Amino acid sequence: MTNPFVWFDNLGPASAATTEFMSTLFGWTPGDMGGMSIVTARGADRPFAAMGDTMGQVSGWVPYVEVTDLAAETQRARDAGGTVLAEDMAGPAGRATFVQDPGGAVLALWTRADTA
Repeated sequence: MTNPFVWFDNLGPASAATTEFMSTLFGWTPGDMGGMSIVTARGADRPFAAMGDTMGQVSGWVPYVEVTDLAAETQRARDAGGTVLAEDMAGPAGRATFVQDPGGAVLALWTRADTA
């Protein structure tokens, strides 16, 4: 796994204000993704993150790790002591399971739509 983090969400109660803050601070270009704002870094040709509302217990920056078998990796996370917060959720680019590690940090296991 050469680049394990493939996407980031920043989830919180003030997503519009967060998008404006990040855009002003870093020069990121905002766009709309239907309920979430996506941001593209200066000079990049594609977005790399989204800002959205808090999702249940999930808030803050959430890194996405691409996996080939979402169900198998979700079980591996459980077996390793992780807590599944939201399982096998459909999104515009694929499916994701949100997992909390034993230290409390959240990450998303994600598979592309063409392999979901």
